[in-house]
Amino acid sequence: MVYTLGVIPARAASTRFPNKILAPILGRPMIQHVWEACLKTQLHRCVVATDSPEIQAAVAGFGGHAILTPDNIPSGTDRVAWAARELQGDIIVNIQGDEPLIPPTAIDKLVGVLTQSDSDIATLCVRTATALEGENTNVVKVTRDDSGRAIGFSRHLPFHYHGVEFLKHIGIYAFRRTALYTFCELPMTSAEKVEKLEQLRALDNGMKIQVIEIGQDTIGVDTPGDIARVESRLKEL
Repeated sequence: MVYTLGVIPARAASTRFPNKILAPILGRPMIQHVWEACLKTQLHRCVVATDSPEIQAAVAGFGGHAILTPDNIPSGTDRVAWAARELQGDIIVNIQGDEPLIPPTAIDKLVGVLTQSDSDIATLCVRTATALEGENTNVVKVTRDDSGRAIGFSRHLPFHYHGVEFLKHIGIYAFRRTALYTFCELPMTSAEKVEKLEQLRALDNGMKIQVIEIGQDTIGVDTPGDIARVESRLKEL
């Protein structure tokens, strides 16, 4: 049996929106919405990995389990790897704590595709994005080859660039366990530093990233203004 582990990295500090993980959405902290989505998946286990005792206490308050990590971990993926080091997991899913609208079925699809392919990593994309999002550097874009493998990621390119189609990237990643720890040992690459996108480190080192398209867009919370958009969508569900 392939054992699957979900880890939600939850850092207290955020440049654009400090402590956004605990921002209330319809009366519940954002991290709780993500946790509850994970409970509806087929993941065998899910944990939160945080550097904040306040976040750890909030997670415990709604019945979740949070692992306290050092505060000097450089990235969310490194935080996932640190938390997972003594936990069982053949496939480890990095589930962003600022994606309160992530569909549980999308996480299951991600795991299923990785299980059946020879890719190292799998991630999500969506086609139903607006032209305005294409100009937004907070929205990451991805382009794929004919087999669905990632060719490149960018914050700065529009959805259509010199005949190349980019789709909106949703930053949820499923890693094979060996791929996760290999990735974390690699040095940052020039492209990663320019774009501030760590997945480019994987591509630059020949790792295979399968990109799965889903039909339902999400709203990642990057600024306080995104909270109202999420609440509006939740009221429609």
